[in-house]
Amino acid sequence: MNALVEPQPQHSLPTEMYRVYEATDPFHERPYRLALCLAREKCLIEDINSGRRLMRLGRMVMETREAALACAGAEALYL
Repeated sequence: MNALVEPQPQHSLPTEMYRVYEATDPFHERPYRLALCLAREKCLIEDINSGRRLMRLGRMVMETREAALACAGAEALYL
């Protein structure tokens, strides 16, 4: 009797992207670096534009697929 063997799914590396931005807000004296995942970036920008978050994003200083690298380059996280 021959059993039908289904192919196993291929495991791939995480495809999530992370960005690190310079950010400012009224609660910090100086600009700081904020790491965020690309999936949540749109939500954060909507919150900033609506006034729910008193924050401004400056220039992007890093984009990577490695969460640990983004976290290491940031002082705050929005993951």
